Amino acid sequence: MAWFSKLFYNKKSSKKYGWLPSWFGLTGFNKELIERIRLFQVEWDLAPDGLVGPQTYRRLFTAKEAKNKAENSIICNGMQIPIAWDKVKIDMMDSSCYKRSTKARYPNMIVTHWDVCLSADSCKRVLEKRNISTHFCIDNDGTIVQLVDCNDVAWHAGIRAVNNNSVGVDFSNAYYIRYQKTYVARGHGERPILNDSMVHGRKLSPHLGYYPVQIEAYKALLEALLAHYKIAVDYPRERFEELNTSIDKDAAKGKFDGVVCHYHLTKRKIDTAGLKLDEIINGLKEYPVGSKD
Repeated sequence: MAWFSKLFYNKKSSKKYGWLPSWFGLTGFNKELIERIRLFQVEWDLAPDGLVGPQTYRRLFTAKEAKNKAENSIICNGMQIPIAWDKVKIDMMDSSCYKRSTKARYPNMIVTHWDVCLSADSCKRVLEKRNISTHFCIDNDGTIVQLVDCNDVAWHAGIRAVNNNSVGVDFSNAYYIRYQKTYVARGHGERPILNDSMVHGRKLSPHLGYYPVQIEAYKALLEALLAHYKIAVDYPRERFEELNTSIDKDAAKGKFDGVVCHYHLTKRKIDTAGLKLDEIINGLKEYPVGSKD
């Protein structure tokens, strides 16, 4: 088979199975990719034809999964990105729930949600049933569960321009106080109760907040993502540098450079109410607020 026919085959294989040239340390489909596939096949006692067929893909996925679980890292464009957090789990969603990207993506915004579920596992199941997605869910014990490669477009914001330009992060948080007993019964302890959350100019009824370990995991995830994508360490502001708790016009268009909450995108959403995003961003270590250097 001629090399250009092999490239055509591998492009179809990539679309079918979800692997990327970056899994072989490359950025595109070319002759070098065919050679690296051959080297991988020789290593795993496969016929070195340079094609990622079913057998090669199984070996490739297993090797990649084992490597991912061995290090504290998240996945961006098939590559492992270090994160200063010791509880990270890779549990990718079904590919029908997000848009695969075959080119490198450069998000300018991180959108923060809550999942209104009792755990990251239940969050994943609900999202898959709804055929939508998010990149990360921070579980009750602070485990960061990655559900979609950051290079792919997750359907988390309800606005195409935002989805195309952002990474979605969910806090596992069932929101309603009636679930406090369930959290205690499951051994997680009581969640903080927030009594003074303001969103879109109105005060919300008391609701469940965020476990401290979730906030620490969130900070670690933000530091990793902001540094990797050179996103501004910033948040939507009102006068006097206060956190804006309503719609931000740039964020709603996918043009804000920094970290936002879902309520910054639309008045139909109130998540993540009570999250002290300004204090979190100002407390990040890597860069001063607003800097991209």
